[in-house]
Amino acid sequence: YQASCHCGTIRYTVTLSPPLSDPECWVGECNCSICSRNGYLNVYVRNECVEFELGPSALESGNVVIQHYFCGRCGSSLMCESIEAGFYEGIKAINVRMFQGIDLKSLQRKEEDGRAL
Repeated sequence: YQASCHCGTIRYTVTLSPPLSDPECWVGECNCSICSRNGYLNVYVRNECVEFELGPSALESGNVVIQHYFCGRCGSSLMCESIEAGFYEGIKAINVRMFQGIDLKSLQRKEEDGRAL
């Protein structure tokens, strides 16, 4: 999947298997204050499944467990990842709202309790 922030400063490709169109694929809708306020719809991929073409000139914000990344120019919420050893190491939560040509209404959503972290 081709993805970018709103202004195009950060562009990247995400390899996702199964694809979003697969009935077994779902996106996580986290209830933590950052994800819910920024509208994150996450898929989880290994770090090597994300390849940056431009960027990442992202700014970071987070707590002691999860680091969130967003474009420093337009503010688009891009992704997040664990910064705590042993907690989802090597995995990025990618916001599919940044994917090009995705019908967000067609995605199967799964609620996640990020408030509990």
